[in-house]
Amino acid sequence: MSQSVLNEYVVGLRQATRVIVSTSGGKDSVAMLLEVLETIPRELVIAHHQIVLEDWPGTVEYCKATCQRLGVPLYCTQATYSGYECLHCHHCYLISCASLTIPWCRKCGSYRARYLRQVENVLDLVEWRQAWPPLSVRFCTSYFKRDNFNAWARANAQLLGEHPVICLGERALESRNRAKLPVWRGRSGLKKGWMHEWRPVLSRRRIEVFQKMRAYGIEPHYCYELQGMTEQDMYETDIEGGARMSCVMCFLKSPGQLRTGYYTQEGRAVMERVLAVEAKTGHTIQHGLALAEILA
Repeated sequence: MSQSVLNEYVVGLRQATRVIVSTSGGKDSVAMLLEVLETIPRELVIAHHQIVLEDWPGTVEYCKATCQRLGVPLYCTQATYSGYECLHCHHCYLISCASLTIPWCRKCGSYRARYLRQVENVLDLVEWRQAWPPLSVRFCTSYFKRDNFNAWARANAQLLGEHPVICLGERALESRNRAKLPVWRGRSGLKKGWMHEWRPVLSRRRIEVFQKMRAYGIEPHYCYELQGMTEQDMYETDIEGGARMSCVMCFLKSPGQLRTGYYTQEGRAVMERVLAVEAKTGHTIQHGLALAEILA
């Protein structure tokens, strides 16, 4: 971090009118919440959870219980979209249901459109786009995480104040792309200069975030154990990788993790829908590899 960015970071936290911890219920976001509470006055801290219907069942309840235990107000929102077809150029597009915008086609500017369907979850979006998200364009994150939060932030500007900060739980050791992320920067998609992003656990190791949770007596989400992680894996083994908290059917998961999602009661309904979407669209969850082949 350059000296100028460091100075901006220090000043930004001093001036913060509200610090919003974006929590998924995963180990990194829970450890991040704990670190934020150690750093920021408690009365400034709130949490926000973006509901994704393909998450492990009980995730919303886990987030609520964790925040209630720590005395942190939690706000939950779920993104939904309406799909339209332009009657002039036949371009198909989505409009956020949280937006008051009259449906209009960005391709030709026409306001004449035909309603097609609702898009309420990631698998709806895959059907709509007739494609799974690739690593380079993770549109599932854009629609149901980033844009969802930004819409909530705009609607709650009075609550957040003049200088809000959102905390994100990425860690540099998770991937090459995350290793390039800055600790501090302006938030895109919102009024310039209004909100900043802070990544408190960017430099932490996997073992450190699990150990942080254990120090506070907080049990990790059940999905880690369900996907094969033992207490030794979590608290004693200093390696990266392993089970992910993300959607049951995240395309980034290994074949073994996807099989776990299918062969457990908690994940079966989501994975059955994946099979149906693959059959309907002809597109596979991973490049050249269908879920049916992975299960076989």
